[in-house]
Amino acid sequence: MKNVVQILVETLVNLGISHAFGIPGKSIAPLVLEFGNQDIEFILGRHESGAGFAAGGYALTNNNLGVVVATSGPGGTNLVTAAAHAKMNCLPVLFITGHQSVAEMGIPQCQDSSQFGIDLVEIMKPVTLFSTMVTRADTFPAILTYALREALTDRKGPVHLCIPFDVMISPVSESHIHLPSSGIDYIATNLTDVVHRLKSARKPVILAGKGVVLSGAQEALSGFAEKFHLPIVTTPGGKGSIHSSHPLYYGPLGLGGHRRAMDLLESGVDLLLVMGSRLSDTALAGLDRSHYPQQIIQFDIEREFMGGIIQAEYVPVLGDLRTNLEEILRLYPHEEPVPLHTATPYHDPLPVLEFLSVAEVCQAVSDIIPENTMIFADDGAHGYHAVRWLDLKPGVKFFFDSYFASMANAIGMSIGAKFANRERNVICLTGDGCLFMLGSEINTCVAEQLPVIFIVINNGQLDMALKGMQQFTGRTDGTIFKQPLDVAAYAASMGANSAKCSTLDDFKQALKQALALNKPYVIDVIVDKEEIPSSLARAMKLD
Repeated sequence: MKNVVQILVETLVNLGISHAFGIPGKSIAPLVLEFGNQDIEFILGRHESGAGFAAGGYALTNNNLGVVVATSGPGGTNLVTAAAHAKMNCLPVLFITGHQSVAEMGIPQCQDSSQFGIDLVEIMKPVTLFSTMVTRADTFPAILTYALREALTDRKGPVHLCIPFDVMISPVSESHIHLPSSGIDYIATNLTDVVHRLKSARKPVILAGKGVVLSGAQEALSGFAEKFHLPIVTTPGGKGSIHSSHPLYYGPLGLGGHRRAMDLLESGVDLLLVMGSRLSDTALAGLDRSHYPQQIIQFDIEREFMGGIIQAEYVPVLGDLRTNLEEILRLYPHEEPVPLHTATPYHDPLPVLEFLSVAEVCQAVSDIIPENTMIFADDGAHGYHAVRWLDLKPGVKFFFDSYFASMANAIGMSIGAKFANRERNVICLTGDGCLFMLGSEINTCVAEQLPVIFIVINNGQLDMALKGMQQFTGRTDGTIFKQPLDVAAYAASMGANSAKCSTLDDFKQALKQALALNKPYVIDVIVDKEEIPSSLARAMKLD
């Protein structure tokens, strides 16, 4: 007869999971040991939050479940931010925390996270789709089945199971787990109406959000846009929905956006096809209400974020985005695509500064990296510079969380993504502020000899906060590091290869060396403190 942790790990193996992340402790030890028994590699993180982000990167890249474990009490509370990040980015991650035995419940305990202590289950409920404590082994198969279904179907996301020590090692007589089918494949019933409205529109435009990236709908989006000759703009999180040189791409909109995309939205658009976007403030920043369209066709997995943001007639298209776009292409096979003409490049000249600019760094990255590359941009000014200035070749993937916007998430996500796909180059574009938070995760790369390249934008300040406060209040309180971080030395102290760059030529040489070396590599990029963040450029009327 198998016990709870044996059933749990066997289920994960059946799902195709090869790695789990986290930090062990007494209450979670039976599970960590069982990973080794069933050949799931346990990756020791340096902080539970970083391990949680790594599980999110693994889930995103594998299009499968990510798994992270932590002990009770502070181990669990350290996972809260990573769980919230996973929920807001629809990443299916199983968060597992341990606990003292049920038999000892109610007795004052070290790291008690039951209802008698801090109640970790309740803490995790707002940041997950499902959170519960397993108090009986015989209920575990049903609870795990439900948790997996919540994580992996409909709008995907994180779930949390708190499993006490004695329950983990308790036998289960009936151990059948119903594995959920992957994703949603049902087709919306109003696709012909969508096409009719599209053909009747005077000036339709596609606004592509992160949902395009999450559903893997990039190719379907391109085919749909080409068939109906639809211009495309992207939200900050939707960067990567289409490659930068596509003739129908007008560039990014919102924070970090470009004037060309804004001009298109201000030119009398009557129908906006919103694909996988919640229409958050970062997506619509700078767009005056007078330029809102009269009609919106919104493609999304659920109705949760449809309507109420823009006052317009809404037409919902429910279901998986890629499935519905592919179905439209199937329904209209004989409709000849409109001939395409190469669009004018949408980039402005690079800023002219005394020292190296992040814009120059981004364009150098665009030129040098091979197509088989995944870029994770961290939250901060550097992330919005990436939205504005990175040119994405076909085959290059990009992920940026502009919605929950947790600093340092890209550090862990890059690590998880590389474990999920070792054949793809993985680059983390982060900043010194993010590195102060979770930079120790670089040591995980060194320990595992995981060749992730960390490009650290270093200006000795929290740049986006500083420039925003300076612009709108005239003050910069609490935004400057009195003792700046020597990123290259910090990386070297953890065993990583590193280089410090203050010129564009030095950076290009370092990036090429990092790609060739195929080892953990940290590039400390000293940039001009006066560069205006792309997220502020419109507010300061620079474009």
